[in-house]
Amino acid sequence: MATLFAVYNLKEVQTVADYDHYLTQTKIPGIRGASWCTDFKTWKIDKVLGPAVSEFEGGIPSESPYQYIAKIEVSDMDAMIKYLGTDEGKGFVQSWSVYLDPTSIFTVGHEV
Repeated sequence: MATLFAVYNLKEVQTVADYDHYLTQTKIPGIRGASWCTDFKTWKIDKVLGPAVSEFEGGIPSESPYQYIAKIEVSDMDAMIKYLGTDEGKGFVQSWSVYLDPTSIFTVGHEV
């Protein structure tokens, strides 16, 4: 099983309320309903609490550099990639792209 993380901000023209509605009505049910997805959760970052290291350099940012983190558990990466290549999958990604800043990233990782 693979774990994907999306770390992202919204485009400046998008409101949090519109994106929250999109998440609950479209994105979360769509991904959770996919045969290749075993779990999908999204967190909105509220604020920067403090440095994560004892020898912190520089100032603490007043705002988090990212607004959201999503964690997607994928049971079949090949099935997910195949789905993303379909017209439906491309439309699904395009619908998400309306909201997300172009600097948004996807990562894949494993538990340590």
